[in-house]
Amino acid sequence: MTPFQTLNVQSTMSLVSYALIARWHVAPALSRRSREEALVPLLWVHVFRYAPLTLYAVGQVDPRMPRDVAAVIGYGDFVSGVLALIAVIALRLRTPGGVALVWIFSIVSIADLIFATYKAVGAQVYAMSLGWNWYILNFYVPMLIVTQVMILHRLLRSHT
Repeated sequence: MTPFQTLNVQSTMSLVSYALIARWHVAPALSRRSREEALVPLLWVHVFRYAPLTLYAVGQVDPRMPRDVAAVIGYGDFVSGVLALIAVIALRLRTPGGVALVWIFSIVSIADLIFATYKAVGAQVYAMSLGWNWYILNFYVPMLIVTQVMILHRLLRSHT
């Protein structure tokens, strides 16, 4: 099995697993909450998007990793994580505009996930040594995708 096939199998298994967990366990629990209250735990998952900054830790990734790809992945996720934290705080404090901050986070987050994936696949980073970032790709990114879909669903639903 090639590294790309391995990555695809692992990521797909995680994506399916997280989607089922979300559908069977998380969504029913959040359905009893207001939109703002339901968004908070979903946003918490994204707060930890500073993790890919390990791309800049010495010895964590293949030195052939293109700097522009590392920047797109590392800094894009970091910005998304900061925006998620700001949105969490705003929602918890019931700050006017809290939901608008979630929208801003979501736009940046989705753009980051798409662009970083495009850059990483184009640079074939799956064929390089990624250290712990391999686990981020296989376990954390699928969770980000599922929770981002859940956030969008909550944002687009009527005010409950």
